[in-house]
Amino acid sequence: MSTGTPGADKPTKERNPVLTGAAMLVVAIIVICAVVAVVLRFSGDSDDESPAAQTPLPTVTAPPTTGPTAVPNTDGAMQGLATPTVDRLGRRVDVPKWPGGWALPQSPVDYGPYNPAVPVPAPAGVSWQKVNDGAIVPFSTSDGPSTVKGLTATGFAHTPQGAALAAVQIALRLGSANNETARGIYNNQTIMTAAQRSELYAQLDAEGPFHRGATDAALSYQTKSDAFRILDYAPDLAVIETASPAQKADNGTAQWLTTRLTATWVDGDWKLTFPEQLGDLSGTATSLSGWTPW
Repeated sequence: MSTGTPGADKPTKERNPVLTGAAMLVVAIIVICAVVAVVLRFSGDSDDESPAAQTPLPTVTAPPTTGPTAVPNTDGAMQGLATPTVDRLGRRVDVPKWPGGWALPQSPVDYGPYNPAVPVPAPAGVSWQKVNDGAIVPFSTSDGPSTVKGLTATGFAHTPQGAALAAVQIALRLGSANNETARGIYNNQTIMTAAQRSELYAQLDAEGPFHRGATDAALSYQTKSDAFRILDYAPDLAVIETASPAQKADNGTAQWLTTRLTATWVDGDWKLTFPEQLGDLSGTATSLSGWTPW
């Protein structure tokens, strides 16, 4: 897919300062900035002095190569996995034959009651697939997704693990999608206020259906997330934090970029929820003690 860059003299829409700060960290964590952008893109303009304001927004000018059409179960050429690849750190990533992904056979696990005092167990059979326009997302054999239709994944278990998988899947697909694909995901897999949705859709309309906020180059730097943790959980709401590899600190200490996401159980599935009060959704960690490795 080709990308175009607006001219240097063309005014650009400034983004939220939280996103701007995240984007200035290191190129290795660009994809997580895209996740933050999904949550904050409708939150208004940033400070005029922001360095990111000097960088034109990337725009996809060519139509998508694949549309949001469901894969017929009888089409064997689009079922299963093709030749795998690796992420930026050399770790295996599966490549599905259908760009929306390949849902794995499900065997539910009984984890017992949620205990906020201890990290939750990891979902079973986790593998990572490169889907849509380049998002690297987790699939499990225990907590979903159980279904891929078009360029969306649904059918996540009613568990903390299912909430984490859903939040990451939805957020990363949105962060890498063009507006045409993103609109369908926003319609069916997100919860937000009417005012937020109105502002967001107005921005999508202004940008056009083939605009994409993440360039191919930015997506090429993404990696698999290392771990997650459940900050709060109830059957109707889950607050999740994910940790992805970042550049080491000056003293050589390992670092991770963290991103907080919220999921709500609605109509039999988890949906990504946009907080009414926007806070600092990104941060860093120097230890994964108390986290759950994927």
